[in-house]
Amino acid sequence: MFQFEPAPNLGRQQQIFQIWIRPVEPQNGHFALRAALFEYDKLVRNGLSRAAFETTREFLSKYVYVLLQTQDDRLGYVLDSRYYGIGPFDQYLREHLAKLTLDQVNQAIRRHLRSDRMQVVIVTKDAPALREALVSNTPSPIKYNSPKPQAILDEDAVIAKYPIPVKPEQVTIVPVDQVFE
Repeated sequence: MFQFEPAPNLGRQQQIFQIWIRPVEPQNGHFALRAALFEYDKLVRNGLSRAAFETTREFLSKYVYVLLQTQDDRLGYVLDSRYYGIGPFDQYLREHLAKLTLDQVNQAIRRHLRSDRMQVVIVTKDAPALREALVSNTPSPIKYNSPKPQAILDEDAVIAKYPIPVKPEQVTIVPVDQVFE
Protein backbone atom coordinates (compact mmCIF):
# COMPACT_ATOMS: atom_id res chain seq x y z
CA MET A 1 0.00 0.00 0.00
CA PHE A 2 2.78 2.45 0.84
CA GLN A 3 5.48 0.87 -1.33
CA PHE A 4 6.43 1.56 -4.91
CA GLU A 5 8.68 -1.48 -5.23
CA PRO A 6 8.07 -5.16 -4.51
CA ALA A 7 9.29 -6.14 -1.07
CA PRO A 8 12.05 -8.74 -0.90
CA ASN A 9 11.59 -11.95 1.09
CA LEU A 10 8.16 -12.71 -0.33
CA GLY A 11 8.61 -15.75 -2.54
CA ARG A 12 6.29 -15.39 -5.52
CA GLN A 13 4.91 -18.29 -7.50
CA GLN A 14 3.22 -16.13 -10.11
CA GLN A 15 3.61 -12.65 -11.51
CA ILE A 16 1.24 -9.72 -11.10
CA PHE A 17 0.61 -6.86 -13.47
CA GLN A 18 -0.89 -3.79 -11.83
CA ILE A 19 -1.91 -0.36 -12.98
CA TRP A 20 -2.14 2.26 -10.25
CA ILE A 21 -3.93 5.53 -10.89
CA ARG A 22 -2.82 8.41 -8.73
CA PRO A 23 -5.57 10.02 -6.64
CA VAL A 24 -7.76 12.30 -8.73
CA GLU A 25 -10.65 14.61 -7.96
CA PRO A 26 -13.82 12.49 -7.61
CA GLN A 27 -15.43 14.16 -10.65
CA ASN A 28 -12.51 12.92 -12.77
CA GLY A 29 -12.39 9.36 -11.41
CA HIS A 30 -14.56 7.87 -14.15
CA PHE A 31 -12.40 9.52 -16.82
CA ALA A 32 -9.19 8.37 -15.09
CA LEU A 33 -10.40 4.76 -15.14
CA ARG A 34 -11.35 5.08 -18.82
CA ALA A 35 -7.96 6.59 -19.66
CA ALA A 36 -6.14 3.74 -17.89
CA LEU A 37 -8.22 1.11 -19.69
CA PHE A 38 -7.78 2.94 -23.01
CA GLU A 39 -3.98 2.92 -22.62
CA TYR A 40 -3.94 -0.68 -21.40
CA ASP A 41 -5.99 -1.79 -24.41
CA LYS A 42 -3.57 0.04 -26.72
CA LEU A 43 -0.68 -1.81 -25.08
CA VAL A 44 -2.44 -5.17 -25.44
CA ARG A 45 -3.38 -4.47 -29.08
CA ASN A 46 -0.15 -2.85 -30.29
CA GLY A 47 2.55 -3.90 -27.83
CA LEU A 48 5.43 -1.60 -27.01
CA SER A 49 7.07 0.59 -29.60
CA ARG A 50 10.83 0.34 -30.13
CA ALA A 51 11.32 3.72 -28.42
CA ALA A 52 9.16 2.78 -25.40
CA PHE A 53 10.97 -0.55 -25.09
CA GLU A 54 14.43 1.03 -25.14
CA THR A 55 13.45 3.78 -22.70
CA THR A 56 11.91 1.28 -20.30
CA ARG A 57 14.84 -1.11 -20.48
CA GLU A 58 17.30 1.72 -19.83
CA PHE A 59 15.23 2.95 -16.88
CA LEU A 60 14.96 -0.53 -15.32
CA SER A 61 18.68 -1.20 -15.77
CA LYS A 62 19.42 1.84 -13.62
CA TYR A 63 16.44 1.51 -11.27
CA VAL A 64 17.65 -1.84 -9.99
CA TYR A 65 20.06 0.11 -7.78
CA VAL A 66 17.18 2.02 -6.19
CA LEU A 67 15.83 -1.34 -5.06
CA LEU A 68 19.14 -2.03 -3.31
CA GLN A 69 19.57 1.23 -1.39
CA THR A 70 19.61 -0.15 2.14
CA GLN A 71 21.47 -3.00 3.77
CA ASP A 72 18.09 -4.65 4.53
CA ASP A 73 17.11 -4.47 0.85
CA ARG A 74 20.43 -5.92 -0.29
CA LEU A 75 20.17 -8.77 2.20
CA GLY A 76 16.56 -9.41 1.20
CA TYR A 77 17.46 -9.66 -2.48
CA VAL A 78 20.39 -11.99 -1.70
CA LEU A 79 17.93 -14.31 0.04
CA ASP A 80 15.46 -13.97 -2.84
CA SER A 81 18.20 -14.78 -5.35
CA ARG A 82 18.97 -17.98 -3.48
CA TYR A 83 15.28 -18.87 -3.27
CA TYR A 84 14.83 -18.42 -7.04
CA GLY A 85 18.17 -20.05 -7.87
CA ILE A 86 19.59 -17.04 -9.70
CA GLY A 87 22.82 -15.11 -9.32
CA PRO A 88 23.14 -11.76 -7.57
CA PHE A 89 19.90 -9.86 -8.17
CA ASP A 90 21.34 -6.67 -9.67
CA GLN A 91 23.71 -8.57 -11.96
CA TYR A 92 21.02 -11.08 -12.99
CA LEU A 93 18.50 -8.36 -13.79
CA ARG A 94 20.91 -6.17 -15.75
CA GLU A 95 22.25 -9.13 -17.78
CA HIS A 96 18.77 -10.36 -18.67
CA LEU A 97 17.51 -6.87 -19.51
CA ALA A 98 20.47 -6.45 -21.87
CA LYS A 99 19.52 -9.68 -23.70
CA LEU A 100 15.78 -8.96 -23.78
CA THR A 101 14.27 -8.10 -27.17
CA LEU A 102 11.27 -6.05 -28.16
CA ASP A 103 9.78 -9.11 -29.82
CA GLN A 104 10.04 -11.14 -26.59
CA VAL A 105 8.28 -8.40 -24.63
CA ASN A 106 5.50 -8.02 -27.17
CA GLN A 107 5.02 -11.81 -27.28
CA ALA A 108 4.71 -11.83 -23.49
CA ILE A 109 2.17 -8.98 -23.66
CA ARG A 110 0.09 -10.93 -26.20
CA ARG A 111 0.37 -14.13 -24.17
CA HIS A 112 -0.35 -12.77 -20.69
CA LEU A 113 -2.32 -9.52 -20.84
CA ARG A 114 -6.02 -9.53 -21.64
CA SER A 115 -8.53 -6.74 -21.23
CA ASP A 116 -11.36 -9.17 -20.53
CA ARG A 117 -9.67 -10.62 -17.43
CA MET A 118 -9.11 -7.47 -15.43
CA GLN A 119 -10.12 -6.85 -11.86
CA VAL A 120 -10.54 -3.23 -10.86
CA VAL A 121 -10.59 -1.80 -7.36
CA ILE A 122 -11.61 1.82 -6.85
CA VAL A 123 -11.58 3.80 -3.63
CA THR A 124 -13.90 6.78 -3.96
CA LYS A 125 -16.54 8.89 -2.36
CA ASP A 126 -20.06 8.48 -3.68
CA ALA A 127 -19.44 4.96 -4.94
CA PRO A 128 -23.11 4.44 -5.91
CA ALA A 129 -22.96 7.35 -8.38
CA LEU A 130 -19.73 6.04 -9.93
CA ARG A 131 -21.20 2.54 -10.11
CA GLU A 132 -24.24 3.89 -11.96
CA ALA A 133 -22.06 5.86 -14.39
CA LEU A 134 -19.93 2.77 -15.08
CA VAL A 135 -22.75 0.30 -15.67
CA SER A 136 -24.72 2.77 -17.81
CA ASN A 137 -21.56 3.68 -19.74
CA THR A 138 -22.20 7.40 -19.28
CA PRO A 139 -19.64 9.59 -21.09
CA SER A 140 -17.09 11.07 -18.70
CA PRO A 141 -15.43 14.21 -20.06
CA ILE A 142 -12.55 15.55 -17.98
CA LYS A 143 -12.34 19.11 -16.71
CA TYR A 144 -8.91 20.73 -16.57
CA ASN A 145 -7.83 23.70 -14.46
CA SER A 146 -5.60 25.02 -17.23
CA PRO A 147 -5.63 25.03 -21.05
CA LYS A 148 -4.40 21.87 -22.82
CA PRO A 149 -3.13 21.35 -26.39
CA GLN A 150 -5.78 20.41 -28.94
CA ALA A 151 -4.21 16.98 -29.51
CA ILE A 152 -4.79 16.11 -25.84
CA LEU A 153 -8.35 17.45 -25.96
CA ASP A 154 -9.05 15.40 -29.10
CA GLU A 155 -7.80 12.18 -27.50
CA ASP A 156 -9.70 13.02 -24.31
CA ALA A 157 -12.93 13.26 -26.34
CA VAL A 158 -12.35 9.68 -27.54
CA ILE A 159 -11.47 8.47 -24.04
CA ALA A 160 -14.55 10.15 -22.53
CA LYS A 161 -16.73 7.77 -24.58
CA TYR A 162 -14.44 4.73 -24.44
CA PRO A 163 -16.66 1.77 -23.49
CA ILE A 164 -16.15 -0.03 -20.22
CA PRO A 165 -18.01 -3.33 -20.67
CA VAL A 166 -19.21 -3.98 -17.13
CA LYS A 167 -22.48 -5.47 -15.98
CA PRO A 168 -24.30 -4.36 -12.82
CA GLU A 169 -23.73 -7.72 -11.14
CA GLN A 170 -19.97 -7.33 -11.66
CA VAL A 171 -19.76 -4.17 -9.54
CA THR A 172 -19.73 -4.56 -5.77
CA ILE A 173 -19.56 -1.67 -3.34
CA VAL A 174 -17.82 -2.54 -0.09
CA PRO A 175 -18.32 -0.04 2.75
CA VAL A 176 -15.04 1.22 4.15
CA ASP A 177 -15.67 -0.30 7.58
CA GLN A 178 -15.88 -3.76 5.96
CA VAL A 179 -12.87 -3.54 3.65
CA PHE A 180 -10.42 -5.40 5.90
CA GLU A 181 -12.82 -7.99 7.33
